[in-house]
Amino acid sequence: RFKSPRLTPRQRCAPDDSVVEEAGAGQSLSGAMNADEERRAREAAQSQAGGEMDMQKMQEQRQQQQETEERKRIMVRSILMPEALERLSRLGMVKPEKQQQIEMMLLQLAQSGQIQEKLSDAALVQIMERADAQRASSTIKFQRKRRDDSDDDIDLDNL
Repeated sequence: RFKSPRLTPRQRCAPDDSVVEEAGAGQSLSGAMNADEERRAREAAQSQAGGEMDMQKMQEQRQQQQETEERKRIMVRSILMPEALERLSRLGMVKPEKQQQIEMMLLQLAQSGQIQEKLSDAALVQIMERADAQRASSTIKFQRKRRDDSDDDIDLDNL
């Protein structure tokens, strides 16, 4: 049986199984390694804390956005009659960007005082048509240059 000798913290085993006493220089090397490891650990902890702060900020922003959306939904619900609200929600299933555009128009009209009472379905249709008219007037037309590609100039028979 092989018995390894008991080693003190300042001793190590040499490749030939003899016990070698480490010098004081080895202690400073391990101390430098510990300092480097401590520095890395601190940096990792700081980056983790920074990541947690970023996550917390993102959650706060998401929560604020959800609260804003909820306030907007409540205001739109208070502006529209049930039939008009149903029409707007059906529009949102097909074209969500158009629903958001109509909601913004409704909120602007309500804030400016142009809406005094709840809007009916017919009034919502008129507002939607007005939004479509605004959108149609802001379209861009491209005019391309026409080329004169008359093939009459080339005589292919006499080539």
